[in-house]
Amino acid sequence: MGDRFLHNLDWLILLPVLLLIGFGLLTLYSIGHVPDDLGRTFQSGESSFFHRQVIWFLIGIGVLIFATIVPFRYYESLAVLLYLAGVGLLIVVLVLEPSQKASRWIVLGGFRFQPSEFMKVAVIFLLARVLAEKRNDPNKLRVLALSFLIVTIPFLLVVKQPDLGTSLVFPALLFTILYWRGLNENILVLFITPLISAFLTIYSERTLGRGTYPYPLLIFLLVILILAYRRRRDIVQGVLLVGLNLGVMLIVPNLWNRLQLYQQKRILAFLRPESDILGTGWQVYQSKVAIGSGGFIGKGYLHGTQKLLAFLPEKHSDFIYSVLSEELGYIGAVVVLLLFAVMIVRGLYLAINVKNRFASIAAVGVCAYFAFHVIVNIGMTIGLAPVTGLPLPFLSHGGSSMVISCFMAGTLLNFSARFYEY
Repeated sequence: MGDRFLHNLDWLILLPVLLLIGFGLLTLYSIGHVPDDLGRTFQSGESSFFHRQVIWFLIGIGVLIFATIVPFRYYESLAVLLYLAGVGLLIVVLVLEPSQKASRWIVLGGFRFQPSEFMKVAVIFLLARVLAEKRNDPNKLRVLALSFLIVTIPFLLVVKQPDLGTSLVFPALLFTILYWRGLNENILVLFITPLISAFLTIYSERTLGRGTYPYPLLIFLLVILILAYRRRRDIVQGVLLVGLNLGVMLIVPNLWNRLQLYQQKRILAFLRPESDILGTGWQVYQSKVAIGSGGFIGKGYLHGTQKLLAFLPEKHSDFIYSVLSEELGYIGAVVVLLLFAVMIVRGLYLAINVKNRFASIAAVGVCAYFAFHVIVNIGMTIGLAPVTGLPLPFLSHGGSSMVISCFMAGTLLNFSARFYEY
């Protein structure tokens, strides 16, 4: 059994994970390092990022091994309990620190734990358990409503913290898993197009200005009308499509005023980063400078100037990819992307071939987790996504992210080693 287990283990998932962790540790060491000719070995306080991450790496490897060897049927049977525990932890966070502007962590001794990271695992497992039932067709209203309820509860609790970036992970998991399970594309359009309408409404009002003709929004509205016309045989879907998008266009301006000021600034900085380079656009601007200055082969390990001169904020977490790109250049940046791509593609290949439906759906959810984090984090470093605070798995400093990412990778290894089980 042991030989068969190791033989089936997908090393093209494990190897990229280990290499990505290695890249992260090397970059964190570089962030705290100053060349000897400047008279110091580490920048004040920043050497601790590397030392703490080594500890979390060792814990993460233990978690990865645990997630790999425990039969995945336990994950399926415990899905409801894990979900309820996650919701309870999110409520505890809000109760413990109701007066804080951002309540996201539970402190245990010298460690801080972020329940929203644990909740991502719980949501994937519960959605997989519900949708693994043959009778639970995602196109049925009952199943669709239950799936949305599973995601909406943690989504609202995380938004309340407030942590808008993390909250967006849950809808991404939901739509990906539902689509994989066989959700009708017409229904998917009903959910996706309002999100686009919301984005274009904000873009038209806040970026183009109130006195400017909102041509992007009007063009998209025309597209919606064309889609509704093509669905004229199903008048209910057509009316819903137009009604939902018009409703979003009317409601979003009011919802915008309910966002925290820093959240509004981050979104506006994404839409028009050049409008406030010294303010809200500073992070993205400096990130682009760092990545661009790395060139093809980089400035060399330990010799990145943006991190050395402290121009780049949050370089140990949100913008660690910028530091890596500056020092290792285009080659290093592409290698990291390829490692993520190999892991995600192998995960999707596994989802296709695994015999158990729960394992297949959960594998897709794990791949969606990694893909969303990578796309958003790297996207914000180059100005293609708003600054949300989402970490880059295995690289960004942070214990919760490292442990949960290792657990997610362990579940993929678990599914690969037992792909033949029904």
